[in-house]
Amino acid sequence: MSNRVALPVLMCSVAAAGAEEPPTDPLVIELPVVTVTATKTQRSAFEVPASVSIVGPERIDSEQPQSIGDLLEELPNVELLSGPRRIGETANIRGFDEERIVTTIDGARQNFTIGHQGRFFIEPDLLKQVEVYRGANSALYGSGAIGGVIALTTKDASDLLEPGERFGARLKSGFQDVNDEWLGSVAAYGRIGEGFEYLGNVTYRDSSDLELGNGDTLEDSAEESVSGLGKLTWRPGEHHRVLASIDIFHTQGDFPANPQSLESPMNEAADTDIERRSYTVGYRYEDPKNPWAQVDLVAYRTELAEELDRESGNETTTDFDTTGFDLRNTTRWDLAYASQAFTYGVEYYNDKQDATLNGTPRSSFPDAEDDIYGFYLEDEITLAKRLSVIPGFRYDHYSLDADSLGESGESEVSPKVGLLFRTTEWLAIWGSFAEAFRAPNLTEAFAEGLHFRGIPGVFPDNFFVPNPDLKPETTRTLEAGLRTRFDDVLSEGDRLRLEAGYFDTDAEDFIDLEVDIFAGTTRLDNIQDAELNGSEAELGYDASRFFVAMSYSETRGKDATSSEPLTSVPPDKLVATLGLRVPELGLVFSGRGRFVKRQDEVPAGVPVTPGYGVCDLYASWLPEGAVYSGLRVDFGIENLTDKAYRRHLSLIDETGRNFKVSVSYRF
Repeated sequence: MSNRVALPVLMCSVAAAGAEEPPTDPLVIELPVVTVTATKTQRSAFEVPASVSIVGPERIDSEQPQSIGDLLEELPNVELLSGPRRIGETANIRGFDEERIVTTIDGARQNFTIGHQGRFFIEPDLLKQVEVYRGANSALYGSGAIGGVIALTTKDASDLLEPGERFGARLKSGFQDVNDEWLGSVAAYGRIGEGFEYLGNVTYRDSSDLELGNGDTLEDSAEESVSGLGKLTWRPGEHHRVLASIDIFHTQGDFPANPQSLESPMNEAADTDIERRSYTVGYRYEDPKNPWAQVDLVAYRTELAEELDRESGNETTTDFDTTGFDLRNTTRWDLAYASQAFTYGVEYYNDKQDATLNGTPRSSFPDAEDDIYGFYLEDEITLAKRLSVIPGFRYDHYSLDADSLGESGESEVSPKVGLLFRTTEWLAIWGSFAEAFRAPNLTEAFAEGLHFRGIPGVFPDNFFVPNPDLKPETTRTLEAGLRTRFDDVLSEGDRLRLEAGYFDTDAEDFIDLEVDIFAGTTRLDNIQDAELNGSEAELGYDASRFFVAMSYSETRGKDATSSEPLTSVPPDKLVATLGLRVPELGLVFSGRGRFVKRQDEVPAGVPVTPGYGVCDLYASWLPEGAVYSGLRVDFGIENLTDKAYRRHLSLIDETGRNFKVSVSYRF
């Protein structure tokens, strides 16, 4: 077995999107890291003027994540703020919450916003990689890309087949004791001829209530889920690739109507049934001999359906569908001292929502839809192989419509420019400026009906007042950073990577609630301007026998008018990982510490979040030899000291000490 390795955490390497790669092995990983979210082209992360982290397949396998949050929690300036129930899991990047982050699965937008539910309804075991772009990127992704982009990519048959193999299967089973959860998964995949590949995967999880670090059992947190992935890949010609996939996630259990909070008379338990389906069709044309055309098309439909049967007898249904496509082409040409990659594309998507309460329309989640059209341009210019200039521009028009409540619409322009100068082969300095926007969502513009009950003789019942005239939220962001890379530092074949960056963001017209208790009204309006700034850094060293990785991040934010701290700003965080490899035995050991500072920079009335430190241990065994070929065993202990802690803004403590193990076999 080769001893060549790269970091399996934080600065993790991945193969170029669409390229074939061998099955994951913690002892052999390809370089370099390639990003797609930064430019919508395959480009080395070392050479983009942006802050990007990639979680690769090895870390996904070794950490045995129960949710996407398990994979994001160690990334700089990325936080999960919603407690331990995974159906309420929401992300926060640099102080911007989930509605201000674009989330995609295989290019399909996940735009749904349903009450206090999250947006990560997917089985982590199906994922090949997670790419997180921190910062404004509306120049490529349009509405919502204020805080960043989270792009999830599922596995292909090529990720599981060894070179020359025609058919394979994988069986996997796992267990974690913090909620007595069992996992079972089966996959079949193969190639037919040289042009056709297929993959089918089904995963089942069944769990009891979660045990928290404070010793309590979190009632109404047991969950049962089934997920499936089907993919067909056809290569009708040497340079053509057609992809069709369906991804299904279905979960059910008894949860509070707001799973991010504890059960109470105001937050009663409900028999909950949620199903998400994403249908995706893609096409790619790329011929190295034809620099004028590199065509990428993804068309998709995402459907989310939720049913709640509350203890009080009320039954609600909510449906949210997104249908859209993204078509782009990249033209390349090279001159003596310059090269260009000019990308231009068009994107369209439609969101449609409807809901019922006891069989009648529910006004707090009104029947409505929006249409968003976007056209974008980006030019990656490289001069003398040293200086990269990447200007970008996007035009979007959106329209919102609810049958009985009116309609609205507006156009936005999102410019962006990035500069990167490679001073030497080992040092790159970069900077960027970007404007971004988020259109109001359908519920923000059109919600009406009862918000909450009043107290007789004190204040009346409170009702939503629609506001179709909401303006979009906008931001302007300046960033700067540097990257270094060194090879053969202390021993032959080792690698050292370091990157650090600073950002400053001005935000205008943030949408927030205006609650008038005595008038009995709640109205969403553009009521806040904000200023945010911060820094982040990642360090990784990788040698044949051991590896080290560290990340640090901090964000500061305040209301631009009152200078009060912003509620949503996460605390400072340091994450450190140390690993050891024993390649002759097929063993990898690692330990990780997450150290989060006390967050006391909060507005009046918002609870202070105590600081905490949490340690995790992991081990993987991939034995060699004919008898053990295809076997993999992963073991972990999370929250080793059984620490009682809660994330910032969460009302519920996190889970306690958790022993987990998984065994998979490929044949």
